[in-house]
Amino acid sequence: MKTDRFALTAVLALASVSAFATPPNFVPTGVLEMIPTSMSDDATIIVGVGIFGAPNLYYTEAGGALVIGDGCASGLTAISGDGGTVLGCNVDAQGNENAAKWLGGTSWLDLGSEAGAMPCGTLLSGAWGVNQDGSLGVGLLWRAQVCHANAGTWDLINGGPATVLPSIITGPATRANAVNADGTVIVGWQDQATGERNAAKWVNGVPEFITNSDGSFNGEAQGVSADGKFIVGGNYKYTGFNAPAWLWQEGKGVSPIGVSTHGANKGNFTALDVSDDGKVVVGFVQKGQFKEKAFIWRSNSGAAYLDQFLSNHGVTIPPGWTLNVASIISPDGHIIYGWGFNPNSDIEMFKVEL
Repeated sequence: MKTDRFALTAVLALASVSAFATPPNFVPTGVLEMIPTSMSDDATIIVGVGIFGAPNLYYTEAGGALVIGDGCASGLTAISGDGGTVLGCNVDAQGNENAAKWLGGTSWLDLGSEAGAMPCGTLLSGAWGVNQDGSLGVGLLWRAQVCHANAGTWDLINGGPATVLPSIITGPATRANAVNADGTVIVGWQDQATGERNAAKWVNGVPEFITNSDGSFNGEAQGVSADGKFIVGGNYKYTGFNAPAWLWQEGKGVSPIGVSTHGANKGNFTALDVSDDGKVVVGFVQKGQFKEKAFIWRSNSGAAYLDQFLSNHGVTIPPGWTLNVASIISPDGHIIYGWGFNPNSDIEMFKVEL
């Protein structure tokens, strides 16, 4: 779950005077080795995966983190906006990794792939997102051709084989990463024939690249607002390392956000999620192998590392914490979940209240 070209400065903009009625708050959750990947619209339910892609995890503040299935590495656990439907990864009776729908407890319904699909090794399909009412799942399908993959959808109400989304370029792989509330806008990526993974969207099933005004391409799309009018992703202009993240807005096109070109702010920015009004974006900056820093972008103040942003607003982060990735943001832009390393050097999920 994107902005105005060249409008931002070349370094991260630090937040200025607080615009919040009450100060933001940083909350360590105490949940270790959980990577948050999706939340309900009211931010009361968080789902995620273990640090190595398994198991499927379900978290509430009252109940803590629960293991709801052994999980596997294909896809990311996702929850519908209404909180009633969870998709994840499950190993079927044949030993294949499947997109699956949670039935409660540790029971899952395997969703499979298109009719006649053949697994690639042990991979059959992977879920990456689900729409607001839980009627449509999106992700990746391994096809009837051996080890060929494309974006696809699952009808979670009527069931049946998955539907393959059309490709812009026939042959190379595609994947759906996220879907808007009513399922009309799906975002993800389309590979070029040369192997470049570029941002794409499917609007009412019709695919197109998310390009810049000069026709250049961007890295994959990661998130979309409920109405489909804002899309975010990373690797603006597909320029490799030290590239900004980007924001696409209906009627305005793509703009870079989180611009960095020199000094301590160097890194490759990836925007992972966006609030429904398009005014808050979260993600991370890759500053080297295994060196991430969480960032936040706000339309009225630009981008900042999340720890600096909180400090500027009077928040004291406990000593020893590093905030690595801001993974998801609530539709109203008030709640952020992410992960970092706590003072004991354990991976721990954190919450930020704006």
